[in-house]
Amino acid sequence: MWFQIRGRPMSEAIFRGISGRLHRFSVHRPHAQFAGAPAVYCFARPGPGGRGWTPLFLSRTGDLAKRLASHEQWPEAELLGATHILIHEHEERDAREYVEADLAAALRPVMNGPFLEAEAEEDAAPEQAPRLIWAA
Repeated sequence: MWFQIRGRPMSEAIFRGISGRLHRFSVHRPHAQFAGAPAVYCFARPGPGGRGWTPLFLSRTGDLAKRLASHEQWPEAELLGATHILIHEHEERDAREYVEADLAAALRPVMNGPFLEAEAEEDAAPEQAPRLIWAA
């Protein structure tokens, strides 16, 4: 789920994670100059009707500039309609891992691979319950 703050340009995006926590991202063109900062990033296309953003790929890095200089998944994201890269800078690795996991579970970006429901089917035993899986 995305949010647009009323009256603000689409220079930021806010997503709600599976935890209910809100995560704020800045919005950038793909050929922008990126800092070498640690961050969670997202390849996104405009949402339905041009409102908000639809995340296609979500990941994290310790050096945004180096990682985005030639990202192997950007061409596929473009084929799926990606026009922007959303950035959530955060110094702490644990915090980046949390944000990535929280949003991957809630948003289920199509390029992040298969996700399994955290809840077991009614007839499945508790020890056979599938786990949430996300790309790191």
